[in-house]
Amino acid sequence: MMQSDRDLAAGSARVHADALVWDDHAGFAPFPDLDLSFLARWRQAGASFLSVNVGFDTVMSWEQSLRCAAHYRRWLETHRERFILAERIDDVHRAKREHKLAVAFDLEGANAINGNIDLIGVYYQIGVRQMLFAYNKNNALGGGCMDVDIALTALGREAVMEMNRLGMVIDCSHASYRSAMEIMECSGQPVVFSHSNPRALWDHPRNIRDDQIRACARGGGVVGINGVGIFLGDNDVSAARMARHIAYVADLVGVDHVGIGVDSVLDPDELPKLFKLYPQAWPDPAMQAVDAIAFAQPEQLPRLTEELLKRGLGEADVMKVLGGNFLRVATQVWR
Repeated sequence: MMQSDRDLAAGSARVHADALVWDDHAGFAPFPDLDLSFLARWRQAGASFLSVNVGFDTVMSWEQSLRCAAHYRRWLETHRERFILAERIDDVHRAKREHKLAVAFDLEGANAINGNIDLIGVYYQIGVRQMLFAYNKNNALGGGCMDVDIALTALGREAVMEMNRLGMVIDCSHASYRSAMEIMECSGQPVVFSHSNPRALWDHPRNIRDDQIRACARGGGVVGINGVGIFLGDNDVSAARMARHIAYVADLVGVDHVGIGVDSVLDPDELPKLFKLYPQAWPDPAMQAVDAIAFAQPEQLPRLTEELLKRGLGEADVMKVLGGNFLRVATQVWR
């Protein structure tokens, strides 16, 4: 190894250790009896925060989502030696100091509220700090990105106001173009795309357009780059490919508005089983070969740090991408 390579590796390891690494979305499926011991993989990869979903549209009923959130909360509370249930920003900072993993919950789609705005507050009390409005398909709040492009509904606008009031982060990933743009226009707080890649680099309807990225940045929000092969392009989930998408967003709107939401699926058999049970959730021809889709893993996070430094990002900017930007939004929004 050349001296410059040794210096890069040493510098990358130091930056990664110093950074508060915030992964804004995990991709494993939520179940109300799941043993979450595998979350240690994020902790071992240097992460300090992870958002995990407790329900998603078309697959789980609202009752199942509540059961899942309750189970996850209890599991975390009984494993405090390694994990912290993140209800306040101080919990995330404490996790970094104590070398633990802070975990909060998200919902992949608003079917979990069963058309009842009052349930948003119930989820917040359980530990949900982020909610998508739709998961690919249209619902009572608005449009999904794999369905007819519809506007935000009256109930959807009411949900925006309620989430702003409570301090729950609004997530536009998986939403339709019109609904996402209206959400960002209506919200009085920064809005995120927790795990969405730029469509300019790979033309897929799950990816987002440049004007969506610009609108997110104008409101102070963050776009999280995911590690899903069919959204990164060429089924390539390398750190280099992820870094390319990160660099594109940073060049377009500034490094303050890009982060990571890796969307890691750990079990290669999980998604094929779900797709067979609920094919309507993924109306995408590429999903016909679902067992061949690659997903970046938590262990790639240190390598991503190295790739970003290799591309010429300064250490302070790399630390923003790894977690500082999402931390800033949560600090502003969470109550």
